[in-house]
Amino acid sequence: MSKMVIDPNNQNPTLALAGRELISHLDMLPAGAAHFIENYTVSLRVDDTAAQDAATDHFSYEFTKLGGFVIGSNPRSVLMGVYDYLKTIGFVFLRPGTGGTFVPSLSSPDELLCPKTEKTADFRHRGVCIEGANSLENVLDFIEWLPKNGYNTFFVQFKKPDIFFERWYNHTFNPTLAPEPQSREQMDHMETAVTEAMVLRGLLDHRVGHGWTAEAIGFSNTGWREEDHDLPPEMKELLAEVAGKRELHGGIPTNTNLCYSNPKARKRLIDQVIAYAKEHKSVNYLHFWLADEHNNVCECEKCAQTTLSDQYIELLNELNQRLDEAHLDTKIVFLLYQELLYAPLCSKLNHPERFCLMFAPISRTFEKPYPHRAVNAPINPYVRNQFRLPETVEENLTHYFNWKKTYSGDSFFYDYPLGRAHYGDFGYMKIAKVIYDDIHALKDLKTDGYMSCQELRAMTPSGFPNFVMGQALLDLRISYEELKKTYFRGMYGNGYEMVVEYLEQLSELSDTDYFNGHGPRKQPDKKVQFHHLAQTALAFLLDIDELHPHSSQYDANWEFLKFHGRYCILLSSALAALCEGDQATADALFGEFCDYIQQNELKYQSQLDVYRVIEVATKYTGFTQIE
Repeated sequence: MSKMVIDPNNQNPTLALAGRELISHLDMLPAGAAHFIENYTVSLRVDDTAAQDAATDHFSYEFTKLGGFVIGSNPRSVLMGVYDYLKTIGFVFLRPGTGGTFVPSLSSPDELLCPKTEKTADFRHRGVCIEGANSLENVLDFIEWLPKNGYNTFFVQFKKPDIFFERWYNHTFNPTLAPEPQSREQMDHMETAVTEAMVLRGLLDHRVGHGWTAEAIGFSNTGWREEDHDLPPEMKELLAEVAGKRELHGGIPTNTNLCYSNPKARKRLIDQVIAYAKEHKSVNYLHFWLADEHNNVCECEKCAQTTLSDQYIELLNELNQRLDEAHLDTKIVFLLYQELLYAPLCSKLNHPERFCLMFAPISRTFEKPYPHRAVNAPINPYVRNQFRLPETVEENLTHYFNWKKTYSGDSFFYDYPLGRAHYGDFGYMKIAKVIYDDIHALKDLKTDGYMSCQELRAMTPSGFPNFVMGQALLDLRISYEELKKTYFRGMYGNGYEMVVEYLEQLSELSDTDYFNGHGPRKQPDKKVQFHHLAQTALAFLLDIDELHPHSSQYDANWEFLKFHGRYCILLSSALAALCEGDQATADALFGEFCDYIQQNELKYQSQLDVYRVIEVATKYTGFTQIE
């Protein structure tokens, strides 16, 4: 154990954590460097004069033979500065959890010295939103990993994130594991643990989003749950009228719009937000969204006289007034999503400083990145309840810039590279490069950050896309090639270049759009492409033992490549049959793939979300749902 002395005046929990993290990581180093930190003093402190707002991160650090310091604009920035220093001396934070940190083999104490370094994060908003199926450990490990790679934000969807825990503990889509249902008390304990982990690291806290319409009509706001009982008449009248009926859309309250011209519906909706804001004053950004499904917009006479986006703006203005009356300064995030991509025709925010715009192009292609300039692509005229999700980057951005004509306040992009499309990129290299290029276009697109709505266990074959995302959002100057070299050398050691070449071949043969449900399912020309992908994975598996450097620090990562190779062979073979139009063979091969990942889930639980890949493959890609 080192004898480093951390400034004893630090009472802030985040600064205390920063000190523990610095010591614990330096203690991982070989003994040859350890004597440098004997009786060595490091000061960790906040520079109040540098503070701007809660989302801005600035830090500086220096380590000389006489001592060291890390100074930040807030406690979180100090913690991030500690991790940045550790990266400077060779640590690489590859993925969350055990075995996720590469420890450099330093041979001289001088290698721990570092000249003064100063950074201000290039974007204010740098975060991840929870999706998929997760154990408590998955979420806590991910939160711990976020500031290590430059992120400052975590978003917990719904009033309570039950659905994301239930999917794991009930082992949905994995019959090889016995369900482990959790009680209300256990669920609440997990939510508390997540909140405490965020607070400890000073992460910006985003909450809720989905579920407000469910709460307004008396249902719980904890997931996309189907309800089979009839609503009483006084609740039914609050629902959107579609095709002459007022009923739950698909039976799911969270997916159901309300009649927003009905004063009772508006009041009940806003009452829920006000009550939550009063009880959760520590939340930094409260998301206020409408239904999570399109083509169920109210067709009643009053609603038909306006647009959903105009009604949304009026709701936001009412919400702002109510928050003012309650003396709450809660920041509200409003959402450009589905029908709400269309800009309002008449309404404007009365007090835009209260709000933050979130652009969410959920249906965009990930085969190409955002351009660096505004676009003006033709968009389909809006027809109520005949909405088609736009797929091109250009069409989505045209909607965004239409909104920006009347709103110039705070904003960020809320995107989905690791939510569905990534399963179609078998090497994760194409999706990583798109993420990098997307982030480098954000300044030109007049927005101040990026949040990824994604599975937390999106690490198959690696955590490189998330690594790229965090590093690029923190520092635009770092090149993609530098990130690639740093990450994969830390992941695989000697021979990493051959692994990168292999993963890039897999990505070249992949198709994120096809897996994400874009285009016809029968595409015979893609059959050869997917067969070639399977052959590439097989050839690599035959050579992998010769390539492997057999060093204990890399063994687990190379072993996972073997699992991933078989994963690629099975899934790409199923895709080839699907492209040919042979549904029976495709489903049989997909069943073999599911058996394989289900049997191996516990071994690789932190790296692959079995629930989510099966859900996406059956809901979007076109395989038949397994029993």
